[in-house]
Amino acid sequence: MKTPHIFILFFTVLVLSACGNSKKKEETTSTSDTAEKKVKTTHGTDNTIQLKQHGDYTQLYAASEDCKLTTSQLAEALGYGADQVQEQSNYQGSCWFKVTHPDNFTVNYGISLEKWGDTNIVEDQIKSGLKNEMIEVSISESGDTYIKRHPVQGFLLLLNTNYGNPIKVSYSYLNPNGPKLTDSQRDEQKKNTYKIANYLINHYQN
Repeated sequence: MKTPHIFILFFTVLVLSACGNSKKKEETTSTSDTAEKKVKTTHGTDNTIQLKQHGDYTQLYAASEDCKLTTSQLAEALGYGADQVQEQSNYQGSCWFKVTHPDNFTVNYGISLEKWGDTNIVEDQIKSGLKNEMIEVSISESGDTYIKRHPVQGFLLLLNTNYGNPIKVSYSYLNPNGPKLTDSQRDEQKKNTYKIANYLINHYQN
């Protein structure tokens, strides 16, 4: 006669346990959602787009007739051999490099200075990018620079609120008579722009 009572007691414990776990999951999900919302709402305000600086980047964002990187430095940034990178052109410090990838396809990468001359424009670019879900905005490995990617053309802008002239990292693949890039090759091309961007920041970090 004791068996039914034991079964009822066991069933009650299971129900209470399940309810407790469900409540915990709801609380965890709610906390996670709240944290995500805080990140989204606080980004783009005057207080939060300012990143703590870890160096002096005056030389990086200054106008110069020289390329921001040499061919050997660009090869190092990409992890390629020196013979895989050639300088194509240099017009007032706006430089293009021909890079042969390990899969034997060639992409031209460009590094140039955008002469905006206004930190307010830089801040507006950061804010608009953070509010637009179509635009990729990340923070550099150094933690003190925003990297904004154009959603169509794919170029990167290095945006630092202390400097009015951002750096632009571009790429170009023109091969009308050859095969189109595969998804993995396009992904490698994209990753290379970020490698160049972070290398530039680390290289000029004083």
